[in-house]
Amino acid sequence: MKKTISLAVSALFLVAFMSGIVLSAEKEAAEKEQTIMVAGTINDANQLVSSDGKVFDVADTAEGKELLTHAGQKVQVTGTVMDSEGKELISVSSFEVMKE
Repeated sequence: MKKTISLAVSALFLVAFMSGIVLSAEKEAAEKEQTIMVAGTINDANQLVSSDGKVFDVADTAEGKELLTHAGQKVQVTGTVMDSEGKELISVSSFEVMKE
């Protein structure tokens, strides 16, 4: 009986500990994402190149696909930026083609 209670208590502590790790990881991931506005040009490699030369890969979303149809044009993009395998990835929420 004592062994069963001891195992149950240990299991509860393990579940509580793992929940804390998962919540911490989710918070850390959310902190790494940030919403920004970027002015730049879509290059031939389907990337957004900001006016200061920073390169963003465009996430595979409906808005991202629509943005990529404007290759060679200046655009202003609002989206969420995250680090993806050492590259900056922007998930486009909206964009506007700029007049030259």
